Amino acid sequence: MVLLHIKRTNDKNEFLMETTVQNGVDQVVAEAVQLHNMRLKVQRLATTVKELGLHGPIRPEETRGMSDDTTKMTELDVNAYGTPTNPDPHGYRTGCPPPQATADILLRTGDEALLAVSHKLVEQRRALDMRCVRAELDKLMGAVMIAYPAYHRLPYYDPTRIECENKEELDGRSDMQDVLDTDDTVLWWAGKEMSLDKALHELIGKNEKTKIVVRMQPKSGGAPVRESRIDKDTHSAMLAHYHKKQEEEKKLKEDDDDSYMESAWANPKSLKSALIGGGDSVSYRMGGR
Repeated sequence: MVLLHIKRTNDKNEFLMETTVQNGVDQVVAEAVQLHNMRLKVQRLATTVKELGLHGPIRPEETRGMSDDTTKMTELDVNAYGTPTNPDPHGYRTGCPPPQATADILLRTGDEALLAVSHKLVEQRRALDMRCVRAELDKLMGAVMIAYPAYHRLPYYDPTRIECENKEELDGRSDMQDVLDTDDTVLWWAGKEMSLDKALHELIGKNEKTKIVVRMQPKSGGAPVRESRIDKDTHSAMLAHYHKKQEEEKKLKEDDDDSYMESAWANPKSLKSALIGGGDSVSYRMGGR
């Protein structure tokens, strides 16, 4: 199987995907886009599920961000959902999570899902597939149904419920909303756009044990920016080395102590004195000891 290292504009949105050289580029693009979008959905749902387990459902829009002191001057009640048991410090959630045992399920399931689709899997050479991603999505939805059967006491405007009902509105303003459209997406490899009307083996060869790095982006995006030839760790080490050298040079420039000029070894006439004798130098006699 060919291993594709698929990248986007952000390092957190990269993943590995397996395919075969017999597939057409258009099929590879469709599979990659579907996997990319589903992976982002798992991340969004896992994040909101964890918040749900910590601080309960989100407040109505008119009371978000308000504190108890602020509501004293209005008729709005930020605690209409119930007495907070774990208040949200930012004031966006009710502070009424489900019972602790159920909340633990939400938190654990959310953490496991985020790990299962993490960008760090690239370093571990672990590829993603739709079966794995869908399984994590099902686990998250199952955990939500355990905590809120039939969404009872889970408002229709809560982000978790919106994700579970596939009613999310994505504006692309965050990494987890960076969804793509199959009909408007292309892959770039080796500085060239991969033609959708060709098979993969026509571009990269027939070796199934190939690994390539491709960048996935909209057709209107043009050629992607070329990546640096050195990795982040090497770049950081180089910067640290140059910074250290600059500090050493700075200290040398600031050191104006010239007392060493009074030392015998700094005397420019010391060699002559040593040869002919005189002063504090050791006298030598020609032809004897």
